[in-house]
Amino acid sequence: MAENTETIKQFKLYTTGSFLGDEAIINNSNKSLVERYYIFSYYLEINDFKILINTGFSEHVKPSTELKTLKLFHRQDYKIYETLPSQLLKDHVHPDEIDYCIITNFASHHIGYLNAFKNATIITSNEAYHDFITQQVTNNNLQLSFHVMPDNFKERIEFVEDFVQTNHPILGKGFKVFNQDELISYELPGAMPGQIGLMMKFSNLMIFMCSDAAWCRSNIEKNNLPTKKLLRKAYNGELFIETHSKLIDLKTDMNPPLFIIPSHCKKMDDFDEVMQLLDAIK
Repeated sequence: MAENTETIKQFKLYTTGSFLGDEAIINNSNKSLVERYYIFSYYLEINDFKILINTGFSEHVKPSTELKTLKLFHRQDYKIYETLPSQLLKDHVHPDEIDYCIITNFASHHIGYLNAFKNATIITSNEAYHDFITQQVTNNNLQLSFHVMPDNFKERIEFVEDFVQTNHPILGKGFKVFNQDELISYELPGAMPGQIGLMMKFSNLMIFMCSDAAWCRSNIEKNNLPTKKLLRKAYNGELFIETHSKLIDLKTDMNPPLFIIPSHCKKMDDFDEVMQLLDAIK
């Protein structure tokens, strides 16, 4: 287990694919308007450790034989971009050098390339792991994920609950990943079982990766709660609302400034802003 007191040295966002989302479902639009949402993975370095937060969507994810899942896969028109390992290699990071993969939930667009990082310890929440590994969850997106699990998955797991516990006035219970303040995991229940978000501390700002607790940044910026249609698709709709409300409170109550990024953002009013932020960090 890594444990030290250094800061985040590197931070970069990678896009591995995209899917279609209907604004009538996501944002209560009066009419159907299909937007393309881009799927993110995050790379950072703390101490001398190379870390990925989620591993993106890959060509290895295949729809299950269940008809409902097949229809979902094709309706959302998933597109695969350049592989995450290939993008990392262009930045002189070999997949075998990745020390940790932090999985915020087990949706298929979070673990698509998990097999590629053979030396990485996999960090997730206890609840997310056990609900997934026992296949108790029937969520269509999770069913796709069963196709991409490493053979030695169980031997490589480490839980966020094994780290030092802390508490946030809005987010509640959290765990200091690697037992330091620069990367803290918080429970974000509702959208997916055992979902976690990650607070990253930089010298002059904070970035909170909120996983699938919000569909896009604009939902939080405009104080838009999840729609009824989204709540019906969620693992626990009541907790989804509660978590999303905390994110809205969080954005106005943080010092230094806080930038909230979900696992996916739409091109129109999210993606360009995220890119500008990352350029500023560099």
